[in-house]
Amino acid sequence: MNSLLKKLLICFTLFAFTGISYAQEIGEKYEREEKIKQKDFPKPALELIDPILKKGKRTRFFKDYEKETYFFEVKTLYKDEKISIKFFKDGSLLDIEILKELKELPEEIQEKLSQYFQSNYKKYKLNRIQIQYNREEEYEDGELEIDDDEEYVEEFLEMDLEDLIIKYEIEAEIVDEDNVRGFFEFLFNTKGEIEQIKNIIKRADDNVLY
Repeated sequence: MNSLLKKLLICFTLFAFTGISYAQEIGEKYEREEKIKQKDFPKPALELIDPILKKGKRTRFFKDYEKETYFFEVKTLYKDEKISIKFFKDGSLLDIEILKELKELPEEIQEKLSQYFQSNYKKYKLNRIQIQYNREEEYEDGELEIDDDEEYVEEFLEMDLEDLIIKYEIEAEIVDEDNVRGFFEFLFNTKGEIEQIKNIIKRADDNVLY
């Protein structure tokens, strides 16, 4: 078998396994979570989310290692919602997520997510679902305008969905038609359409959720 044919077979196998277009690449996700003390968390980040921390319960602080970098993360119970807030290592805000059950999502989204997994995999188990609230990005006078961290947090606290971009992040265990099992992180857009897939290299089963 020549090298070209081998490459074609590899590409075909990868495409069949994922059920996504060639334009969508499968990334890798490796993470190791380390619990840290509040004093070791970036002070600007703590000041930014002070309204959440004041009302939060069972609040915990972490340092998340992913490949060659790391992030800071807060997990807390805020207004009966299990919230995680992630920061870059310089203390700037990355994203805010709320842990949910599938049945808590809009019915249309439930149907689209279920249809995606049923259509692409022989078996699947959704281990964790989070609604991801992202800051809005828009062009004004030809320039990209992005809300700063303070505006982002304020919009989240007010649940101003007109100024937030909703996405759905799902960690799932899947089995393909060849009975090959794997752990993946799937990211769906606000319409429930697949946007990104990451292969979870090392599943951190000992990670503290909340």
